[in-house]
Amino acid sequence: MLELNYDFDEEDFLQLQMYFASKDEMQIKQRKKEKYKIMGLSFLCGLLLFFDEGYRLLSYFFLGSSVFFFAIYPWWSVWFYKRMYRKHISESSRADFPYNTKLLFGNDVIELETKKGHRHFSVNDMDAIIETGYYFFITMSYEVTIIIPKHRINNVEEVRTHLLRYNEYSHVSFVEDLNWKWR
Repeated sequence: MLELNYDFDEEDFLQLQMYFASKDEMQIKQRKKEKYKIMGLSFLCGLLLFFDEGYRLLSYFFLGSSVFFFAIYPWWSVWFYKRMYRKHISESSRADFPYNTKLLFGNDVIELETKKGHRHFSVNDMDAIIETGYYFFITMSYEVTIIIPKHRINNVEEVRTHLLRYNEYSHVSFVEDLNWKWR
């Protein structure tokens, strides 16, 4: 048995959202398409205006803005999507954060107690255990994810060892993504 007590806040949930968004193929494709749509539209406008003698200066503006946007898009999209996820979380949670979480790891059961209630999860219902540089994410088969922030617990190695035991005995996949960063 291993017991954890930690505070869970909006930033932890934001990290979870960003992790799964960065691994979702649909999100990745959408961001790539968006990059080329905006740049392509600006380039097309610049190209059309380039052949009209009266608007040459404006065409240079559009052509330059497409190159500029292509260069800054990686930083802009990181900022934009992080802001969008944060806004979504704050609107949907409505001041539920921060709250204390009590987590109890048993041999075949995980107990989670928050101010919202008390739940039991069977280890057999686990889909995956994901370890990033700052978090453990335990995903369940019915779209529930338990978030364990490493910086808020004292015994990170003990938690990791316990989660690896679940991997051995219940054949739950253990994903080490220690270098993950939101991009």
